Amino acid sequence: MEMAQHFITDLAMPGMEEDYVPDRGSMKYFFWIIAVRYNIWTGSYCLEPWERKLFNACLITVLLMTIWTAYMFLPGWIASSISMISLTTNKLMTTSLEMVDMLKSEMER
Repeated sequence: MEMAQHFITDLAMPGMEEDYVPDRGSMKYFFWIIAVRYNIWTGSYCLEPWERKLFNACLITVLLMTIWTAYMFLPGWIASSISMISLTTNKLMTTSLEMVDMLKSEMER
């Protein structure tokens, strides 16, 4: 367990002391473990500090652009989809009602 803990610490926080692990159950430990997982998942622990900053800046930029695009265009797309569905449903209902009227008129003859 101790060996694995040192391995994770070395991977996650390059340049920090080997024994730096916050107390379990603390808020620092929670954020530390998130940072460890992020660095391992993205592989950014292998990057130089300037490369890591550039990578994180690009990642944040793409994330913010995605959120902005969804905020700007998704409501309009959803509204047009709902109106298209409701128009189609109304058209089908109208057509069905017209069919019923036609059948009634034919039956009356």
